Amino acid sequence: MEEIQEIQVLIIEDDPITADSTSLMLKEFGFTVKGIAHTLEAAISLLNKEQFDIALVDIDLNGTRSGIEIGTLITNLYRLPFIFITGITDSTIIAEAVKAKPAAYLVKPPNGATLYACVQTAIQNFSLQKTGSLQQTEQNDFFFIKSRNKLKKIYWKDVILMSSADNYTILTITDKSEHYLRSSLAMTLKFQLPKQFQNLFIQVNRGEAVQVDFITEIEEDELSTPIRKIVITKAFLKDVKQRLNILG
Repeated sequence: MEEIQEIQVLIIEDDPITADSTSLMLKEFGFTVKGIAHTLEAAISLLNKEQFDIALVDIDLNGTRSGIEIGTLITNLYRLPFIFITGITDSTIIAEAVKAKPAAYLVKPPNGATLYACVQTAIQNFSLQKTGSLQQTEQNDFFFIKSRNKLKKIYWKDVILMSSADNYTILTITDKSEHYLRSSLAMTLKFQLPKQFQNLFIQVNRGEAVQVDFITEIEEDELSTPIRKIVITKAFLKDVKQRLNILG
């Protein structure tokens, strides 16, 4: 079973309300917020103190554009990805901000799904640059988890089973290893699962959803997968039959 290690994020934002709402969104999508800084000085202290995988940086900190300075520092010194999140739309300032080499640029307030996708894509792009890989992949057909201080890529096509475990979803993949997302099963199915995979997974009981391609056999109220047999409860039986085109 894979150890639970979540992607660690820093938030550098001068507005406490925005910082708190961003932190809440990140936590709902299974990221760990390692710290929040509201000033340039606090941000530099936080960068020096905490280990992190990615940072979210506001360009305009306390009336100055010191967020650009922080972004440049993250790129040149820490050599980690960061995302600018700002309400500034002035093209001159944006052009200046781009020189800091952000992984993405989001206009406030970002919605949760957009924020999640940008963080995952930034991590993906950073990993490709770091390894020099030229492999092409369809956007969002994967996600990253922390594994022994490394970022491990998991492809959704390899996920056989999603199981609910309190506020986590356990994902069992083709090599029979298990990986945790800090997200409920309902949240995972609704928000984290990419659109191109929405119709490939089917919920068969209150706590489990199976990728249809991995269903090998169905007998009465039980289906078989490469990892184990799974019970189809009455509340979900009708939908399962419709999705699998079972007559009778």
